[in-house]
Amino acid sequence: MKQISSINGKVVGVVLTVIVGVVMLVPVGASAASCSFTRDLQMGVMGDDVKCLQQYLNGAGFKIAETGPGSVGKETGEYKTLTEAAVVAWQKANQLSPASGYFGPKSRQMYASLSTGVSTKPVVPTTPGTVSLEAQVELLKKQLEAAGKPVVAKPVPAKPVDRGEEQGVEDLMLQALDDMEEVQDGIDDSNDADIIEEAEDSLKDAQADFFDALRAYVDEDYGDAKDFFNDALDSLEDALDAVGAGSDKSDAEDLIDEVDNQIDEVEVLIEEADADGEATSDAEDLLDEAKDLLDEAETALDEGEYEDALDLAEEAEDVVKDAEDAIGEDGNSSDVGDLLDDARDDLDDARDAVDTALDDDEDVGEAEDLLDEAEDLLDDAEDALDDDDEDEAEDLIDEALDLIDEALDEF
Repeated sequence: MKQISSINGKVVGVVLTVIVGVVMLVPVGASAASCSFTRDLQMGVMGDDVKCLQQYLNGAGFKIAETGPGSVGKETGEYKTLTEAAVVAWQKANQLSPASGYFGPKSRQMYASLSTGVSTKPVVPTTPGTVSLEAQVELLKKQLEAAGKPVVAKPVPAKPVDRGEEQGVEDLMLQALDDMEEVQDGIDDSNDADIIEEAEDSLKDAQADFFDALRAYVDEDYGDAKDFFNDALDSLEDALDAVGAGSDKSDAEDLIDEVDNQIDEVEVLIEEADADGEATSDAEDLLDEAKDLLDEAETALDEGEYEDALDLAEEAEDVVKDAEDAIGEDGNSSDVGDLLDDARDDLDDARDAVDTALDDDEDVGEAEDLLDEAEDLLDDAEDALDDDDEDEAEDLIDEALDLIDEALDEF
């Protein structure tokens, strides 16, 4: 078993202190013994009440020992170092102070309240009926100390030491802790019961793997530790996807409502402009387009495609703004020069797409030749504009845009 003093200071600090929002799924009292305590228990005492306490702690997830004397089914009835360590972890999990390992009146009262289901004090951490990772680590630390393995946190060295596989496992550990905190933040910020349930289920799986990984790490079994940490990270990725989806869902719902209101407002403006004899045909066409996009966004939302719903709602919002700007404008008076500039931008984007495809060894067919033809047409359109022939220029621009689309269809 490894001396924890060999772990770098950052990891020791994380592992041996409170890890906010992280819980382990070990039921408190679900399979624990039912005891009747008539005296205070402390180091050195013996008896059936001590044995019952040991059975309770083992059943509640605060194991006296993993194997041998004190382990499940092998409780000794002797209140020694490992029993005291387990009591300390249990006291900390239930916010009893001081958490000294002395099972006195406060501890007996807490035990009674937990056993009867009438809690006089909330159990740490945030999920009722669970044992905190802090308590689990504290118990593990005490067990190491009792086995003659002192736990000493060393300061972080000025330069990181390359420890190969061990360092890689520690990196996974820290990543998992960061992800767990991010998931918990997402859960706290969410109001969607389904999203919360999905994220919490994945988080619970991750926490179980995390503690298995921590034990393997302490035993210097880096292969198992790496596997457990990777399993934890996979579950955390699912949890992050869940809370991320919850965020997208909320954002999409809000934006859809907002754009729907914007459409109503622009419809009123269009009616007023039409009554005043202003041109509104372009604005009406754009508003119809915005409504179609918003319908698509609502469909995507109903189907659980929250990111797509958000993108469509954003696109609809942009078109609504264009519709408002188009009120009073005659489509035939559009600036052909702007159309030419836009077409050249489209041509540049298409050439970039062709270059990327060529770099990826894709077959681009006749795309390059088609883009060259489009560029010649745009040059002719520019000449037509110089001659004040806007109709000819617009026709040439339309032909060029058709060629650009055709080129993009080649690959």
